[in-house]
Amino acid sequence: MKIDRLVLVMASLAAALVALTGGAAPARAQVYVIESSVPDIKVGAQLAMADRLAIPAGAAIRAVLPSGKTQTVKGPYNGSVADLTKGQEINEGVVGWLKNIMQTGGATEATPGATRSAGARPRAARFSWANVPTSIDGNVCVGKDAELQLLRAPVPMAQRVAVVDVDSAARAEAEWAVSGDLVAWPAGVAVRPGGTYYLMVEGRPRRQLKLEVLDTLPSEDDVLAELHKRGCRHQFEAFVREKLAAAKR
Repeated sequence: MKIDRLVLVMASLAAALVALTGGAAPARAQVYVIESSVPDIKVGAQLAMADRLAIPAGAAIRAVLPSGKTQTVKGPYNGSVADLTKGQEINEGVVGWLKNIMQTGGATEATPGATRSAGARPRAARFSWANVPTSIDGNVCVGKDAELQLLRAPVPMAQRVAVVDVDSAARAEAEWAVSGDLVAWPAGVAVRPGGTYYLMVEGRPRRQLKLEVLDTLPSEDDVLAELHKRGCRHQFEAFVREKLAAAKR
């Protein structure tokens, strides 16, 4: 009798858990097109696994697969989207980040609550392995041998930035010129793999970044998967946004 009651309780708990999560399975994987020379396949299109692709000779698309890898498909090609993903595991994290970008346009350089000069102009995110943004919090992936530069939101004035190593307390400053938005990472603060830093810009909130230093940069097909693995969301969004913007030019 006690065993029957225990089974009943466990079944009730399982049912409650399903109810709390909405009984939802993981989102259905899709393929996202980031480059296309096929008139009928637009950049930004989301292709379901059951869709069919018809790419004529001389044309091609570049798509992000559910695994996080990007792949170029050249014509002539006529087959299902599912055929492109055979043997690959789904990376739900990459799919989720991509879905957010497609729905919202991704993150911007804007800082909520910050005072922006009337002369400042909005700027789309730039993808770089060497530029360290000073208006975000989070991880930034950089190349091991890259000459790092600090990137600011554009304002028509000279401006100083202080870089502080959170662990060692080493501190150094740099200054952007009136007409520039890039300045070299100060030599007085060492670049450490996995190092955490405070970035303090005049008139703006303090930011905290972690540097993910890559010994070897990934191939372009593996860029998004690597950025997601290391938590470098700003660059992930910048990479995708640049591809989408290029299609509009």
